[in-house]
Amino acid sequence: MIKMKKALGKVIVAFFVCLLSFAVISPSHAMAATYYCDLGQQPQCVEFLPESGDLLYVNIPPSGVYAIDVTVSNYSQEYYAVFNTNLGNPIELPPYMTSEVITYPVQPSSSATFSNASRVTDTPIQITVVAK
Repeated sequence: MIKMKKALGKVIVAFFVCLLSFAVISPSHAMAATYYCDLGQQPQCVEFLPESGDLLYVNIPPSGVYAIDVTVSNYSQEYYAVFNTNLGNPIELPPYMTSEVITYPVQPSSSATFSNASRVTDTPIQITVVAK
């Protein structure tokens, strides 16, 4: 009976070790990166969002910026990229170095959020934000 309890304990420990190792090596949106840009500090920022779920937060200064030009580029050779923002509708870009420029009106002392919302995890996009 004691040997059975020890064996069962080893099986349970092995099971949890397997679960833990799977959680550590499995990619998920919980591991998404977050990037920041302050247009009050620099009038232009360029960020590369390599995976779906990555976010870019842009701070709009209290004065002088009333619009932003946003260029989004798809660097995937195989997959459509999806670009999402709190300023407008999602945009889908076809594969391989395609880009689109959008001008968004913004309010002083506000912020804008941009995300890589692609369906395939490793679909890299680049976002360039320029204050106007």
